[in-house]
Amino acid sequence: MEVPPEMIFEDPGRFQSRAEFPRDWMDEDLSGVTVFNEDCASFISVWQDPDDEKWYVIDGHRRLQLAKRLHVPLVWVQFLTARDEAEAFARGVVLSLAQWVFDHGDELLWACASRRAAVERALYTGWLNPTSKAARDLYEYYPDLGRRYNADGEESDAED
Repeated sequence: MEVPPEMIFEDPGRFQSRAEFPRDWMDEDLSGVTVFNEDCASFISVWQDPDDEKWYVIDGHRRLQLAKRLHVPLVWVQFLTARDEAEAFARGVVLSLAQWVFDHGDELLWACASRRAAVERALYTGWLNPTSKAARDLYEYYPDLGRRYNADGEESDAED
């Protein structure tokens, strides 16, 4: 669906999974870009927080910021379903990594590494339940975290 960028909110503290510090051109903030090409931009993944009913960007933070900066009237969005914010965060990580799956191995490794700290922080703080389905989905990319935070191997459908 197409929506005005102003209808989408940002909460990087909860939903930004990318590393804080850029590592190469793939991690730049797009501040030098002066054109929004919707063919290249693809869609922005959003989730509606049931607490405040706002739509938050889950994947596509930089593209959303670019659209807002350039006053693009509409952007394509994909509406995600998730039980809560932790599950939405995990879905965003998986979606972000999926963009790299068919690329070169080095770039997929870079993408996984650039999101690892956010995933580990979510697990360490308990914000993301280590035995939830969302966490188990992430362990496919981060098996060491799966061993550390889900050592007993028990699976739970408990909410995150």
